[in-house]
Amino acid sequence: MANAALREVRARAFKDVSVCVLDASGRVIVSKTMVGCPTLPAELAHAKASLCVGMHASSRALRDKYLPEKQAQLLAMTTIGAAAGKPLAAFPGGVLCRDAASKCVVGAIGISGAAADEDEHCALAGAHAVGLATEPAESALVKA
Repeated sequence: MANAALREVRARAFKDVSVCVLDASGRVIVSKTMVGCPTLPAELAHAKASLCVGMHASSRALRDKYLPEKQAQLLAMTTIGAAAGKPLAAFPGGVLCRDAASKCVVGAIGISGAAADEDEHCALAGAHAVGLATEPAESALVKA
Protein backbone atom coordinates (compact mmCIF):
# COMPACT_ATOMS: atom_id res chain seq x y z
CA MET A 1 0.00 0.00 0.00
CA ALA A 2 2.74 2.45 0.96
CA ASN A 3 4.77 1.62 -2.14
CA ALA A 4 1.75 2.11 -4.41
CA ALA A 5 1.09 5.49 -2.79
CA LEU A 6 4.71 6.53 -3.32
CA ARG A 7 4.55 5.42 -6.96
CA GLU A 8 1.54 7.73 -7.41
CA VAL A 9 3.45 10.62 -5.82
CA ARG A 10 6.30 10.09 -8.28
CA ALA A 11 3.99 9.59 -11.28
CA ARG A 12 2.22 12.86 -10.55
CA ALA A 13 5.46 14.71 -9.70
CA PHE A 14 4.10 15.84 -6.34
CA LYS A 15 6.42 17.05 -3.60
CA ASP A 16 8.13 14.33 -1.55
CA VAL A 17 5.90 12.89 1.20
CA SER A 18 5.78 10.65 4.23
CA VAL A 19 3.37 7.70 4.36
CA CYS A 20 2.09 5.97 7.50
CA VAL A 21 -0.07 2.85 7.46
CA LEU A 22 -1.85 1.79 10.66
CA ASP A 23 -3.81 -1.33 11.51
CA ALA A 24 -7.32 -1.10 12.97
CA SER A 25 -5.96 -0.72 16.51
CA GLY A 26 -3.67 2.16 15.56
CA ARG A 27 -0.36 0.26 15.46
CA VAL A 28 2.11 1.38 12.81
CA ILE A 29 2.43 -1.26 10.10
CA VAL A 30 4.78 0.73 7.88
CA SER A 31 6.12 4.25 7.75
CA LYS A 32 8.09 5.54 4.78
CA THR A 33 9.51 8.96 4.02
CA MET A 34 10.88 10.10 0.68
CA VAL A 35 14.40 11.52 0.75
CA GLY A 36 13.44 15.13 -0.04
CA CYS A 37 10.62 15.31 2.51
CA PRO A 38 11.06 17.55 5.58
CA THR A 39 10.77 15.95 9.04
CA LEU A 40 7.36 17.20 10.21
CA PRO A 41 5.25 15.48 7.51
CA ALA A 42 6.09 12.06 9.01
CA GLU A 43 4.36 13.11 12.25
CA LEU A 44 1.46 14.62 10.31
CA ALA A 45 0.99 11.46 8.22
CA HIS A 46 0.78 9.43 11.43
CA ALA A 47 -1.68 11.92 12.96
CA LYS A 48 -3.91 11.80 9.87
CA ALA A 49 -4.02 8.00 9.91
CA SER A 50 -4.51 7.96 13.69
CA LEU A 51 -7.55 10.21 13.37
CA CYS A 52 -9.05 7.77 10.86
CA VAL A 53 -8.77 4.67 13.05
CA GLY A 54 -9.68 6.62 16.19
CA MET A 55 -12.83 8.19 14.78
CA HIS A 56 -13.74 5.77 11.92
CA ALA A 57 -13.80 8.61 9.43
CA SER A 58 -11.45 10.22 6.95
CA SER A 59 -9.42 13.22 8.03
CA ARG A 60 -11.27 15.30 5.41
CA ALA A 61 -14.66 14.23 6.81
CA LEU A 62 -13.70 15.31 10.33
CA ARG A 63 -12.43 18.64 9.08
CA ASP A 64 -15.63 19.22 7.13
CA LYS A 65 -17.80 18.16 10.07
CA TYR A 66 -16.20 20.51 12.61
CA LEU A 67 -14.87 23.51 10.70
CA PRO A 68 -15.60 26.33 10.92
CA GLU A 69 -18.64 26.17 13.25
CA LYS A 70 -17.25 23.65 15.78
CA GLN A 71 -13.59 24.67 15.72
CA ALA A 72 -13.35 24.76 19.54
CA GLN A 73 -14.64 21.18 19.78
CA LEU A 74 -12.14 19.99 17.16
CA LEU A 75 -9.31 21.72 19.01
CA ALA A 76 -10.41 20.06 22.26
CA MET A 77 -10.50 16.64 20.56
CA THR A 78 -7.02 17.23 19.14
CA THR A 79 -5.70 18.24 22.56
CA ILE A 80 -7.23 15.19 24.25
CA GLY A 81 -5.85 12.94 21.51
CA ALA A 82 -2.35 14.36 21.97
CA ALA A 83 -2.57 13.89 25.75
CA ALA A 84 -3.63 10.26 25.21
CA GLY A 85 -0.75 9.65 22.79
CA LYS A 86 -3.15 9.48 19.84
CA PRO A 87 -2.31 12.39 17.55
CA LEU A 88 -5.13 13.74 15.37
CA ALA A 89 -4.77 15.90 12.27
CA ALA A 90 -8.06 16.95 10.70
CA PHE A 91 -7.08 17.89 7.18
CA PRO A 92 -7.09 15.81 3.97
CA GLY A 93 -4.53 13.04 3.60
CA GLY A 94 -5.89 10.48 6.06
CA VAL A 95 -7.98 7.69 4.53
CA LEU A 96 -9.98 5.09 6.45
CA CYS A 97 -9.54 1.59 5.00
CA ARG A 98 -12.16 -1.16 5.12
CA ASP A 99 -12.24 -4.74 3.90
CA ALA A 100 -14.09 -4.54 0.59
CA ALA A 101 -16.32 -7.57 1.34
CA SER A 102 -17.15 -7.25 5.05
CA LYS A 103 -16.79 -3.43 5.31
CA CYS A 104 -14.92 -3.92 8.61
CA VAL A 105 -12.28 -1.30 9.40
CA VAL A 106 -8.83 -2.79 8.79
CA GLY A 107 -6.74 0.34 9.26
CA ALA A 108 -5.82 3.65 7.70
CA ILE A 109 -3.20 5.32 5.55
CA GLY A 110 -2.00 8.85 6.13
CA ILE A 111 0.18 10.91 3.81
CA SER A 112 1.69 14.36 4.30
CA GLY A 113 4.18 16.53 2.46
CA ALA A 114 2.40 17.57 -0.73
CA ALA A 115 -0.79 19.65 -0.93
CA ALA A 116 -3.59 18.17 1.19
CA ASP A 117 -5.71 17.03 -1.78
CA GLU A 118 -2.59 15.49 -3.34
CA ASP A 119 -1.79 13.67 -0.09
CA GLU A 120 -5.31 12.24 0.02
CA HIS A 121 -5.22 11.28 -3.67
CA CYS A 122 -2.05 9.24 -3.16
CA ALA A 123 -3.39 7.62 0.02
CA LEU A 124 -6.45 6.52 -1.94
CA ALA A 125 -4.26 5.16 -4.74
CA GLY A 126 -2.30 3.13 -2.20
CA ALA A 127 -5.38 1.66 -0.50
CA HIS A 128 -7.13 0.91 -3.78
CA ALA A 129 -4.01 -0.82 -5.11
CA VAL A 130 -4.45 -3.54 -2.47
CA GLY A 131 -8.22 -3.83 -2.96
CA LEU A 132 -9.47 -1.94 0.09
CA ALA A 133 -12.65 0.11 0.27
CA THR A 134 -11.93 3.66 1.41
CA GLU A 135 -13.46 6.71 2.97
CA PRO A 136 -13.54 8.89 0.99
CA ALA A 137 -14.26 6.61 -1.94
CA GLU A 138 -12.61 8.79 -4.58
CA SER A 139 -10.07 11.55 -4.90
CA ALA A 140 -11.02 15.21 -4.84
CA LEU A 141 -8.51 15.58 -7.70
CA VAL A 142 -10.64 13.34 -9.90
CA LYS A 143 -13.62 15.66 -9.37
CA ALA A 144 -11.59 18.75 -10.20
